[in-house]
Order: sequence, then structure tokens, then C-alpha cells
Amino acid sequence: MHEELAFIQRKAVVHRGRFNFAVLAEEAEKAFRHPFHRATLRAFALRHGYYHGRPEEKKKIFVRFETPGPGFLFQHDCSQHQWIPALPGPQYLILTKDDYSRLFVEAQLFEKEGSFEHLTVVRKSVEWYGRPEVYYLDQHKIFRFVEHHGVHVRYRVGLDEAEVQFKRALRSLDIGLIYAAEGSSESKGKVEKAFDYLQRRIPYLCERHKVHDIVEARKIVEEAVSFYNEQRVHQETEEVPRKRWDDAIKAGKGKFRPLDPSTNLDVVFSLHYERTVKKDGTFSYRGIEYKLRHLAGMRVTVGIITGKKLLVIKDGQRAAEFPL
Repeated sequence: MHEELAFIQRKAVVHRGRFNFAVLAEEAEKAFRHPFHRATLRAFALRHGYYHGRPEEKKKIFVRFETPGPGFLFQHDCSQHQWIPALPGPQYLILTKDDYSRLFVEAQLFEKEGSFEHLTVVRKSVEWYGRPEVYYLDQHKIFRFVEHHGVHVRYRVGLDEAEVQFKRALRSLDIGLIYAAEGSSESKGKVEKAFDYLQRRIPYLCERHKVHDIVEARKIVEEAVSFYNEQRVHQETEEVPRKRWDDAIKAGKGKFRPLDPSTNLDVVFSLHYERTVKKDGTFSYRGIEYKLRHLAGMRVTVGIITGKKLLVIKDGQRAAEFPL
């Protein structure tokens, strides 16, 4: 413990002098396989002169509401933050959290944020757990609308007039969407507190373990999420999220619906763009020409799985596939 406290006091760059005793208690529990209270570590640091105390931060006030069971409502959002202190600029942590159990259903760190990154997180969640009833989202344009700046005019497509990628994918699986009141982060208090929890841990652990790339940082994210889900007692529910989840599922409170085995998830979670196949049976995407003679003259949907493949979709079904 002296080594850890000395690192924060003298060696850390970004986190020098910033003592997070909840994180230190968790790290001590991992190392010694014994639970520690953060107040115990704070007293230890005070007694040995590492820490001198500071005024308590004013806590945010959030609106609380409860749902009847796991899978009834998933809160989903992204946090732009300097998750890896050794790298310039921000990274993006996309998180899905079950409202009832507080379980982190899925969390992935990306170098950029876009529709495909959000769809990647949703796909992994529904493949593993099934379809929840509802996703609870903010007013980000990825989730709801498209804004376009023309050469001479600026206009906005109406909120529910544009079938944006995220909404199109979820609705095709019969998953509902609820939007938070615009400008109100408090209405998404549980996911905001989740980001606060992770922001207090992941950047410090990345600096402590000399992480310099996103691949290594993803391992830190996995470890932080695992500890939160499997070992940490939630302050509000007074239960470990995984146990609360499992107990509710056993009691028949789960609200998940299985995926239809015939559902092609590549079609659902690819990025969709409309194209017309020319009379000679070709169409182009990003300057590359593809041949599709049996659909000559027809309107098709191009589905892009970034970095992997291009699908041609006709009447909701995969008609062709090309590597990217």
C-alpha cells in the first residue's frame, strides 16, 4: 500500500495528488483477497502523511426510478473522456447498463464514436442476453435525427422523419426506444453515475500500469467492469449487480425475449445505404465498382460492416456479399 500511495503522491503525472480511496480499496481487495473500506485506506494515508484531506465535492442530484426486472430497460450512452492519459485527445467509452440490476451489460472503448460503434455494442448485448424491452437514450443525433448543413442553407430533418441507423436496427428487432428530456443529464442519472465510477478508475489504472494503446486499455476496462459486476456492492441496491440480476432471473422477473433464429444479425447491424444497380449490373460504393447482374436496374440496400464486408440487401434479405 505504501508503494501505491507513494506513486500517487510523487510519480503519477495526470493523477498526482488525486487520491481515490474507493479505487485503492478495490485494488487492495484484488491484491489481498480481503475487502477494505475506503475510509480505512484514507485513514492509513492520513496517518502516514501521504494525504492531507480536501473539501468534499458537491454531489450531483439525480432522478431515480425503478424498473420491474432485468431486460425491461437498458440505459445506453457514450462518454468522451481522456480514458488513456498517455494518449493525446479523448477516447470513447460506450456503455449499456441494465436499469434494474445496475449490471454493466456491455462496455467497449473506441478511438472514435459513430453509428457502427454503437451498433457493435448493442449487437454483442443482444447476442449474449437476448432482446430487452426498451433502450433509454439521450438526444444525440446518432440515436434520433440527422442534421445537415447545405452549401447555402442549414436545415434539420424532423426528429422522427429520419430512419437513422441506430433506430432502424433496434426497431427491426422490436426493441423500443425512449429518449431523455433534451438537455437533462439528470434524467439519465444511473448511466451518468456509471461513467463517473469508471472515470475515477480507468484513467488512473491506465497511468498506473503504463498503458499506451487502446488494446491494452480495453483489458483495464474489462477488469473494471468485471469487478463492478461481480464483486462490488452497489450503494443504492445494497447488492452485487450480478447477484441481483441472477436472483431476479431465477424469480421469473427477466424481461428478455429470444432472438428469432432466422434473424441475420449482419443485415440488422450493418450500416445501410441505398443504391441503384445500373443497367449493366454494376453499382459503386466509395469509388469501388461491384458487379451484381441479376439485380440490374433495381434499387438495393448496401450494408456495411466496417473493415469486414459489404452486403447487398434486397427485400430485407442478403442477396450478395463482398469483402472489404
